[in-house]
Amino acid sequence: MSITINNPTTGQCDAPAQQPNTCQPSPKWAAVVNDALALLPRHVTARLIKEEAGIPAELTLVRDLGSPNDLPFDDEANLDLSEGNVFYALPRCEVKPATGCLAPPKLAFVINDHPELSLNPRQTGRSLRELFGFAPSVRLFRDYESPIDTAIGLDDVVVFPEGPVFYTRRAEIGLTIIVNKQTFGEADGVKERMTGRQIASLVSPQPDKTEVSRRKGKEWIPVGLDDTVEIKGCEEFSVIRTNVVGGFEPARVQREVASLRENGGDVTFLESPFPCAIYHRLSARKGYPHLSETDVLVAIPSAYPGVMLDGAYLPAGSPLLGRVEGSPQGNSIQALNRSWQLVSYHPHNGGGGPAWNKDRHGLHTYYTEILSWVQRAKV
Repeated sequence: MSITINNPTTGQCDAPAQQPNTCQPSPKWAAVVNDALALLPRHVTARLIKEEAGIPAELTLVRDLGSPNDLPFDDEANLDLSEGNVFYALPRCEVKPATGCLAPPKLAFVINDHPELSLNPRQTGRSLRELFGFAPSVRLFRDYESPIDTAIGLDDVVVFPEGPVFYTRRAEIGLTIIVNKQTFGEADGVKERMTGRQIASLVSPQPDKTEVSRRKGKEWIPVGLDDTVEIKGCEEFSVIRTNVVGGFEPARVQREVASLRENGGDVTFLESPFPCAIYHRLSARKGYPHLSETDVLVAIPSAYPGVMLDGAYLPAGSPLLGRVEGSPQGNSIQALNRSWQLVSYHPHNGGGGPAWNKDRHGLHTYYTEILSWVQRAKV
C-alpha cells in the first residue's frame, strides 16, 4: 500500500521551518515511537525511525498530532523532527490518509532520557522544569553534539526547534554528604571535619539522643557523637533517634519523593486508592531476629503539608506489629496489592520528634522518623 501525503514533512498549515544555523553546535534529537525513546538526527527518513525504534518493516509510521487526524508517512519520506517527534506505528490496512488542515503535533521534550509530551513548542526554563517535576534550583542544560552545552535559566525561552534533549545537574552546593537519604551542603553546615553530633544535628533537633552510623560498602560503621569524621564529599550516614515513642500539594510530594530517590531511597508514591507513600526495604537493626527489612506505608492527608504526616502502616501480619512503638489499630487498607495495618505512631505529636513545621518537614524528613521507629522495635 502506498500512502501519498501532499506535504510529508509537516503536520501544520504554515510556512516551512527555518534551516538550522550551521554556525552553532548541533543539538541532540530524539523521538518517541510507540511510547519508547529513540535517539535520532533531526532530519531523518521514516524508514530509519522505524529501524531505530525496532518497528517491523511492514508497519506504517504515523506522526501523532493533537487530534484524531494524524499524519502517516511512506518509508522514504524525509522528516524533520522539529515539526513533531512523537510517532506510532499501524498495520498498513488500518492507516487513514490525513486530510485538511492538521492540528499541531505532539512534542516530546526529553530530560535525563525521560520524555514528557506537550503541544507547546515555546516553553520557559521554569515551565520545562515544572513539566518534569524538578525544583527551580535544578541546573538544566540543553544537550549538544559538542562538549559545550547551554545552561537554561528559569526565565530563558526554550524553543522546541532548537533542540528537545536536556539533562540536569544539582545546584552547586560545595561539599556535600547524605544523611538519611537527604543531601546536605556547606550552606547547611557541612565542613571538612565534623563530629557525629554535628552530623546528627542535620536531621535531628536532639542530636545527643541519636546513634550515628557511616556507610562503608554494604556495612554501617558506628560513629560516636564526639568522634570526628573527615568529610571529602558524598559520604553517607544514618542517624537513628534513641528516644522513639511510638489542600495536599502533588508537586511538593513529587519533589520530596525525588529527593529521596536521588540518594538511593526506594519510595513509591500512589494517588489511588488514596494518596500515600511507601518506603521500601527499610532496614531493621543489625541482628534483629524477626526480619531484616520492611516496607512502611504513610498516608498523605488531603491538606498536606498544612496538616502533618502522622501514623504508619505495616504489612498485614508483620512481625513488627506489637513490637514497634504504638498500638496496632483495627482498620486496614489495600495498596500495591497488599493489605496494610495502621499503627498509632505519632512522631510529631508527642512521639519524640520535633513539632511539625510545614516549611521544613515532609516525606523526605518523615523517612528519618520511620527509620528510627523500625530500628528501635522490641525483640
